[in-house]
Amino acid sequence: MAFLDAPIHIERDDADLYVEQVGPQEAQSIYFLHGGPGYSSFSFRDLIGEELEAYRLLYADQRGSGRSYAHSPFTLDDLAGDVDTILASLQVPGATLLAHGFGALVAVRAALLHPARIERLLFVNPWFSMPLLARRLLQEARIVAGQESGEEDELTGADPEELANQAFATAPAKVLFDRLQFPTPSSRLRLEHSDATALFGPEELAMPDDPWTLDVLENLPSLEIPVVLLASNADGSSYPEQAEAGLLRMEHALFSLLPGGHYPWID
Repeated sequence: MAFLDAPIHIERDDADLYVEQVGPQEAQSIYFLHGGPGYSSFSFRDLIGEELEAYRLLYADQRGSGRSYAHSPFTLDDLAGDVDTILASLQVPGATLLAHGFGALVAVRAALLHPARIERLLFVNPWFSMPLLARRLLQEARIVAGQESGEEDELTGADPEELANQAFATAPAKVLFDRLQFPTPSSRLRLEHSDATALFGPEELAMPDDPWTLDVLENLPSLEIPVVLLASNADGSSYPEQAEAGLLRMEHALFSLLPGGHYPWID
């Protein structure tokens, strides 16, 4: 059985996609969808890749992120289409999508648009709704600033981009995400150490159109393939709101609650 380990560039008219394909060619295929938007797959492979060598892993940077380039504005459907393009280009008939954080939005859309290629979904601390995240960020920002966090009903229905802007005007974005995602300073430092060794592509990261409006909650009942959801008890960006909202719509999903933060492979 051939062992694959090579970086691949797949050119589309509107994007240049970077993928690393690792593992036995005939093994079960796993496609890692990193978080963000605007992150990359580098740290996941760096920190846990050795534990997954029995699988055929596809570490693909999403267009506009990491080492993949976007040549024009794009949407969530474009990101989902890239999953199909990469699997087809590498002649992978089917794969499990291992989706972390923001990657869950892409995974759900890919499974609905290209069901023949997606065998199962594994969500790790997923973000199914950016409006939900915007509300959580503003509540946390108010706590940081010594203000009342506000009732959930007060924020429901508000413009999510405006909520996010209010949050980042009240407290720095890095402070907010560090508080929500990392249970200890050492967790944050370990990820930063990995990121410091990454070789990124575009100097300016591109985002999907209207990223704060992205929401796939109402699509979740349509998923007819096996689904596993893993949530970390110390990840305020996903648990409990995002995880509970997803599970309410996916009655068939298997669920486990893990100790740790947004990056459970660190904790």
